[in-house]
Amino acid sequence: MLSLFMSISGGVSWENVIAPLKEVSLVWVVVYLFYISFTYFAVLNVVTAVFCQSAIDGAQNDHASKVHAILANKEQHLTKISTL
Repeated sequence: MLSLFMSISGGVSWENVIAPLKEVSLVWVVVYLFYISFTYFAVLNVVTAVFCQSAIDGAQNDHASKVHAILANKEQHLTKISTL
């Protein structure tokens, strides 16, 4: 398990893990490569997507608050003009 974690986090080279697996069976090499591929392309992309989506939502909320502030300023300016 530690080797799997270290493989995806950059703690150990894939070659260092694959070499002992080749001695056992090529099936384990295929399983290991499937694990690495799945982890990189599926799980890490989901994490990136969640981060990007939260950044987009934050930007939209910021835009909405700016529009609200502009409308509030407009109302203040209209009341000042009407008092003149």
